[in-house]
Amino acid sequence: MTKIGPMALAVLGLLEEHPRHPYDIACTMHQRNMDEHIRLSMGTMYHVVDQLQRLGWIRPTEIAREGRRPERTIYAATPEGREHFLQRLRELIAEPNREYSSFEAGLSFLHRLTREEAAALLRKRAAALRAQVELWDSILDQHIHLKRLALIEAEMVQDLRRFQADWATRIAGEIESGTLEWAVHAEGHPHRDSTCGGAAEGVEARGEAK
Repeated sequence: MTKIGPMALAVLGLLEEHPRHPYDIACTMHQRNMDEHIRLSMGTMYHVVDQLQRLGWIRPTEIAREGRRPERTIYAATPEGREHFLQRLRELIAEPNREYSSFEAGLSFLHRLTREEAAALLRKRAAALRAQVELWDSILDQHIHLKRLALIEAEMVQDLRRFQADWATRIAGEIESGTLEWAVHAEGHPHRDSTCGGAAEGVEARGEAK
């Protein structure tokens, strides 16, 4: 079954509202701040639209022209496209997926820094996150014409920023006070690579499909 990525989901979802041309889809995504969590480029947009049309999930309905602007093809979702959209939407809402975070990767080696630097960097991250929260609170205040439900994903991201800022500040405090130990392995229990042999073999066998 064809995997529906974030851009394809956005295209299908917006075409479910009413028929649009690709530029209108991109403009709507920007207006609703969807480009904050879905990478947006017109090149990718046209590629996804072409792919969805070949799959039979969207179809052209008309070709429109405004003034001297180039002709624009308007698309609508097909019943098959709507079915795939709703199925993928249900999966995304109900099923947690493993996400790879660069921040979490960095935390894995936090102990390689000095206590002082690690704490300072965490406080720097917390300050940056709080600045983002303040900025986005201001941006969201400008969207009073939209109902809360239209910006529910932005609300969740704001809550995550606040949580992570508070968490980083708390961990920085534990590092500075000495509450958080600064050694990864317990005394008398050296790290042994052999303990992960089975897991590593499993990864190699799967080929880590991306």
